Amino acid sequence: MTGLLAILVLLSTDAGTTQQSPDGGVQAPPPASRSAEDEEIIANLDVLEHLGESQALEMILDLEAERAKANTDR
Repeated sequence: MTGLLAILVLLSTDAGTTQQSPDGGVQAPPPASRSAEDEEIIANLDVLEHLGESQALEMILDLEAERAKANTDR
């Protein structure tokens, strides 16, 4: 899920053009402006990512509880 979020954020930003700096390095492009819709999408993706993480944690805890119960039943 994190990879998907990273890809969507990269796709939603404008890479712009790079400019040479006086010392020969490459300057970072200016930050891309985001619309209110872009910000809402990013916020929703953050919520979905956290929801997925909490569901995964809940499943892990359930499995551990079942495993512990199975070990005590032996």
